[in-house]
Amino acid sequence: MFFIFLFLIFACGYSYLFYALINQELIYLCAWIPLGIIVALITVVMIVINIFWIGSFTKPKKFLKHFTLRQVVWLVLKYLRIKLVIEGKENIPQGTYVIYSNHKSNMDPLMLYYAMHRKVTAIGKKSLFKTSIMKMVGKCFDAIALDREDDREAAKSIASGIKKVKNGLPIIIFPEGGIKSRETDEMVNLRAGAYKLATKANAPILPCSIIGNSKIKTKKRFEKVIVKIIFHKAIEPQDYENMNTTEIGNMVGEIINNGVKSANI
Repeated sequence: MFFIFLFLIFACGYSYLFYALINQELIYLCAWIPLGIIVALITVVMIVINIFWIGSFTKPKKFLKHFTLRQVVWLVLKYLRIKLVIEGKENIPQGTYVIYSNHKSNMDPLMLYYAMHRKVTAIGKKSLFKTSIMKMVGKCFDAIALDREDDREAAKSIASGIKKVKNGLPIIIFPEGGIKSRETDEMVNLRAGAYKLATKANAPILPCSIIGNSKIKTKKRFEKVIVKIIFHKAIEPQDYENMNTTEIGNMVGEIINNGVKSANI
């Protein structure tokens, strides 16, 4: 749907451009419109090829990859009429870290990616990557598929995530274990195992509150939604080294939920 919308914009733009620059007689419109459609189709196909080529075959931390994907995410947010209000960017660590956030929309990883303006990846449930297009999207963002039904495969995914974090690539993870409820923006579930990603990598934890994301699923097509993203102060490894993952999860969950409760949008 998004690329159809992009195609229509290009088709109208090219048709008008040919009309304005070459010949402004109305009789030639029947020629400029089909030509505009053909050129628009070629343009969109080339854009798609370049996006997936850059996304799939360049290294995760390459600037070109990050720049290209961020522009695509910007277009998607504009198309869906989602406005981001970002707070606490100064709290984002310079090095590697693990981002923990509440989760109410499938747009959450993309919104965080755009808001952070950093090279990051994410862990998502395996069922998200069933289709060919979603597998390609996952590959573009170097995402990790987590199979919650298979403990052995889940352990491999977490191990892969730990390796990425140790190598300097921050990771987004949603410790609720999926979208559990859209009745509130607050976290409603805790999977303590999710915090092993940070503890095993000995990495800072960056708690993040997303407010308004529960409205995205039910909003009308042209309705504008304001989503606020709050990056809280990072929790350093020495601050949680004497805590187990359940205690860490309770601490992080409290920070995130307090951010949700106190936010005004």
